[in-house]
Amino acid sequence: MPRNSIITWLLPSLALLVGILGISAVWVAAATLSDSSCSWLGLLAAVDMALLLKLTNAPPGRLRVIAAIAATAASVVLSQWLVVATQVGISLGMAPLASSLRLGSVLAWQLSRLSLDSIDWILLIASLPLAGILTQGRRVS
Repeated sequence: MPRNSIITWLLPSLALLVGILGISAVWVAAATLSDSSCSWLGLLAAVDMALLLKLTNAPPGRLRVIAAIAATAASVVLSQWLVVATQVGISLGMAPLASSLRLGSVLAWQLSRLSLDSIDWILLIASLPLAGILTQGRRVS
């Protein structure tokens, strides 16, 4: 079976999808309960995506690194979107899902910019290379 066939990537892709949804749910719950952005969970998301790819035996190489970085970016964006939507929904008396479906990208971006400080941005951005580093296979010399 080819190394990068669809069958080979089926289980890792499903695991990444479940991982993105799971870390987003944890992130929104933590941010809502603590009334902070919990940006450190971006680093946990990177570790989670790298671990999921290794546990599902995703073929090592460039594609696995790209998948980990993309999944981490998706979890960061989805989580921040849902955190903002939940906060807006609470203040407007709406359910989080209804609020997230009605929240526009410009308002979500502006509210994220206002609520995140520089350390939050550093943690969110640092999660992307961390996912790539953790996912790389060992190099044999």
